[in-house]
Amino acid sequence: MRMALGAQRLDILRMVMMRSAWLSIAGVVPGLALAYAAGRSMQALLAGVTPTDPRTFSATAALTIVMTLVGTLMPTIRALRVAPITALRTE
Repeated sequence: MRMALGAQRLDILRMVMMRSAWLSIAGVVPGLALAYAAGRSMQALLAGVTPTDPRTFSATAALTIVMTLVGTLMPTIRALRVAPITALRTE
Protein backbone atom coordinates (compact mmCIF):
# COMPACT_ATOMS: atom_id res chain seq x y z
CA MET A 1 0.00 0.00 0.00
CA ARG A 2 2.77 2.44 0.90
CA MET A 3 4.59 1.75 -2.36
CA ALA A 4 1.42 2.43 -4.31
CA LEU A 5 1.25 5.81 -2.57
CA GLY A 6 4.85 6.64 -3.52
CA ALA A 7 7.07 5.28 -0.76
CA GLN A 8 10.54 4.13 -1.80
CA ARG A 9 11.66 0.55 -1.26
CA LEU A 10 14.55 1.60 0.97
CA ASP A 11 12.21 3.62 3.19
CA ILE A 12 9.89 0.66 3.63
CA LEU A 13 12.79 -1.68 4.32
CA ARG A 14 14.18 0.73 6.91
CA MET A 15 10.76 1.12 8.56
CA VAL A 16 10.14 -2.62 8.83
CA MET A 17 13.66 -3.35 10.10
CA MET A 18 13.47 -0.60 12.72
CA ARG A 19 10.14 -1.89 13.99
CA SER A 20 11.56 -5.38 14.11
CA ALA A 21 14.62 -4.17 16.01
CA TRP A 22 12.48 -2.35 18.57
CA LEU A 23 10.26 -5.40 19.06
CA SER A 24 13.32 -7.58 19.43
CA ILE A 25 14.82 -5.28 22.04
CA ALA A 26 11.48 -5.11 23.82
CA GLY A 27 11.56 -8.91 24.08
CA VAL A 28 15.25 -9.24 24.96
CA VAL A 29 15.20 -6.86 27.92
CA PRO A 30 12.51 -8.67 29.94
CA GLY A 31 13.96 -11.99 28.76
CA LEU A 32 17.34 -11.12 30.20
CA ALA A 33 15.74 -10.10 33.48
CA LEU A 34 13.83 -13.37 33.67
CA ALA A 35 16.94 -15.35 32.71
CA TYR A 36 18.89 -13.61 35.47
CA ALA A 37 16.21 -14.46 38.02
CA ALA A 38 15.97 -18.06 36.81
CA GLY A 39 19.75 -18.41 36.83
CA ARG A 40 19.96 -17.21 40.40
CA SER A 41 17.26 -19.66 41.48
CA MET A 42 18.90 -22.60 39.67
CA GLN A 43 22.49 -21.73 40.53
CA ALA A 44 23.29 -25.26 41.74
CA LEU A 45 22.33 -26.77 38.38
CA LEU A 46 24.61 -24.57 36.27
CA ALA A 47 27.84 -26.35 35.41
CA GLY A 48 30.85 -24.15 34.74
CA VAL A 49 28.87 -20.94 34.25
CA THR A 50 27.93 -18.39 36.84
CA PRO A 51 24.33 -17.17 36.75
CA THR A 52 25.52 -13.62 36.06
CA ASP A 53 28.03 -14.44 33.31
CA PRO A 54 28.14 -11.27 31.17
CA ARG A 55 29.48 -13.04 28.08
CA THR A 56 26.62 -15.51 28.09
CA PHE A 57 24.01 -12.80 28.57
CA SER A 58 25.47 -10.53 25.87
CA ALA A 59 25.93 -13.39 23.40
CA THR A 60 22.36 -14.54 23.94
CA ALA A 61 20.97 -11.03 23.54
CA ALA A 62 23.02 -10.35 20.41
CA LEU A 63 22.11 -13.68 18.84
CA THR A 64 18.42 -13.12 19.54
CA ILE A 65 18.46 -9.65 17.97
CA VAL A 66 20.45 -10.79 14.92
CA MET A 67 18.17 -13.79 14.35
CA THR A 68 15.10 -11.57 14.57
CA LEU A 69 16.52 -9.12 12.04
CA VAL A 70 17.59 -11.87 9.63
CA GLY A 71 14.20 -13.52 10.00
CA THR A 72 12.53 -10.21 9.19
CA LEU A 73 14.80 -9.29 6.30
CA MET A 74 13.98 -12.17 3.95
CA PRO A 75 10.15 -11.82 3.95
CA THR A 76 10.49 -8.03 3.70
CA ILE A 77 12.69 -8.25 0.61
CA ARG A 78 10.29 -10.77 -0.92
CA ALA A 79 7.34 -8.46 -0.24
CA LEU A 80 9.16 -5.49 -1.75
CA ARG A 81 9.53 -7.37 -5.03
CA VAL A 82 5.74 -7.53 -5.50
CA ALA A 83 4.43 -4.88 -7.86
CA PRO A 84 2.23 -2.33 -6.04
CA ILE A 85 -0.67 -2.78 -8.47
CA THR A 86 -0.64 -6.55 -7.89
CA ALA A 87 -0.75 -6.05 -4.14
CA LEU A 88 -3.66 -3.60 -4.48
CA ARG A 89 -5.63 -6.00 -6.66
CA THR A 90 -5.32 -8.84 -4.18
CA GLU A 91 -6.39 -6.66 -1.24
